[in-house]
Order: sequence, then C-alpha cells, then structure tokens
Amino acid sequence: MQELQVKVTQAQVEIIDREKFEQNINDVVAKYQNYTVTAATIKDDKQVLANLRKLDKQVSDERIRNKKLLSEPADEFDKYIKKAIQPLKDIINKIDVDVKEFENHQKMVRLDTVKAYISNKSAEYMIDPRAFDEKATEYIKASDFMADGMTLKKATMKSLDDMVTFEFQKQQELEKSKSAISGLCAEYGMTDSPYIRMLRDLTLAEVFEQIKADYEFEKQKEETRQAQERAERENQELLAAQQAKQQEQAPKSTETPNFDPETGEILDSEQIPQNEQNSLRGAENDLKRYTQKMTLEVYFVDTAEKDRFKATLEQAGFKFKENYQVSGYQRIEPLTQEELNEQNGW
Repeated sequence: MQELQVKVTQAQVEIIDREKFEQNINDVVAKYQNYTVTAATIKDDKQVLANLRKLDKQVSDERIRNKKLLSEPADEFDKYIKKAIQPLKDIINKIDVDVKEFENHQKMVRLDTVKAYISNKSAEYMIDPRAFDEKATEYIKASDFMADGMTLKKATMKSLDDMVTFEFQKQQELEKSKSAISGLCAEYGMTDSPYIRMLRDLTLAEVFEQIKADYEFEKQKEETRQAQERAERENQELLAAQQAKQQEQAPKSTETPNFDPETGEILDSEQIPQNEQNSLRGAENDLKRYTQKMTLEVYFVDTAEKDRFKATLEQAGFKFKENYQVSGYQRIEPLTQEELNEQNGW
C-alpha cells in the first residue's frame, strides 16, 4: 500500500530595502511622537492624520496580498488531499458499519447463550429466569466465552450459578419474611398487604416494629372509642333513672288535664283557654254602653314607640276602630322636652 509522500519547498519572502522601510517607519514615529492638535492647526492636523492612515493602509494591504499568495499552495494541497482520500474514507465507513453489525450480532448470540444457561439453572430452583434479564448483559463480553465465541468459560458459568443460587436464597428469605408478617398481622387482626410491600425498603425487624406500633395505636384508639361509648350509655341511663324518679315523685291526679285548644298548653284549674277569653271579651264588648270620650294628643320619639303605645292600648282592652280612633297623625320637627313644655304651656 503506497503511502502519501510530499515534498515541500519552503517559500522565500524577500522585503526589498528592509532597513530603509524600518527607518522610514521610525522617522515617521519620531516626527509625530509628541504631535499636538490645536484649534489653529486643526485643518493641517486632519491632513497629517489622513497621511498616516494612508501609509498604514498601504503596509497592511501589501501584507494581506503576500499572505494570500503564500497560502495558495497550502490551500490547493488541502483540497487535493481531501478529494483524493474520499474513496478511502468511504470504504472505511462501510467496513466500520459491517464490523459493528457483526459485533452486535455476536453479542446477541452470546446473550442468547447466557439466557439459555440461566433459564436451565433457574428451572432447577423453580425461579422465573426473567428476573436475570438485566444482569445477563453483564456476561456477554468476548472474555466471558471460549475462543469459538459460543461456549461459556467455566469461570463465567460459576458466576452465573452463584447469581441464580443467591437469587433463590433471597427469594426464600423473602417468602419467610412474608409468612412471618402474615402471621403477626393475623395475630393482631390486621391486613398484611401494606406491610409486605414495606419489605422493598425495610428489613423484617423494621417492618415488625411498624406493625406493633400501628397495632398499639389502633388498640388505644379503639379503647378510647369504647370508653366514650360507655360514658354516653351511662349518662343516658342516669338521665333515664332521674326522669323515672321524678315521675314517681310527682303527685298523681285523677282529673283530666285542661288543655288550651289553640296553643296546646296545659292549663291550671284556674286558667281559662285563649278562645274562651276571646269569647268572653267579645261578649263583654257587646254589652258595653259608651258614655264618655276624649281627645288625646300624644308625642312619640319614633315609630317603634308609637307601635308600643298602640300595643299597650290593645292589652288594656282598647282596639283600633272598635273603641278608639286616630286622627290628625302627622310628622313634626324634632322637639326637646323643654321645647315641648314651652309649646304646650306645661
């Protein structure tokens, strides 16, 4: 395979009259080192600045032009190499893809071999082999297999045997723990499911402590509830006994209680029912003969006081438009007692 070989000739760059160029720059710098801009010379100052910038631009342009000339061979070389090497890169990429596909296929074959071994070993202990799917990928390196790439090494098989055995022992311990939890919960009359789930994060001893703590809490809560119920029953029994005693001590009467038919109230022997009172009052009014009258002028503080006055009259047996009437009712300007006395000559 022919390797790339390149012969590079170092480019020669010659600055004509280098010393004269450097001296010219130094002379310009020395001339304008302490240059001062003034109002009187501002026009000339601007011209000086323009000349200096022109000199700087000429030097910069020449530098850029020559740099481009120097880089052209390198740029051409770079383009050529990239174009020439592209077919090689293409074949490299193709072979790389094929190698990766082959390696992935080999890994899958090795993974199937590992899973088959685990499945057979798990069957001996009656364990679901899917429990090892994640760990199986740790044993598919080429170093875990013989030279043929298909046969497991003895060391690898020993590691897989230990893994399955350890899982079996762990599951046995888990079943024992579940059984212990179920037994304790049955003893306490509690549901075991939530405590079995705790085994994911807690040890068996820690779960037992939680069960006992919950049992004591529920027991105390139940005792409190029962005590409250007993107290309520005792209070009810005491109240019933007191009521029975009061009924026994109350004087017995053979007379039928007198009820007010309108209000349902039990009346004393001397009380008269409300409807009988109204009937008597109506009868009295029918027998009345009015022989006197008077005009009464009353001053009220507010409407509530006026209504109270009317209610008092009615309680005294005077009903509006039955034995009295109102005329000349009006609102007046507020008066003090002194003003009212003066107005009426009291």
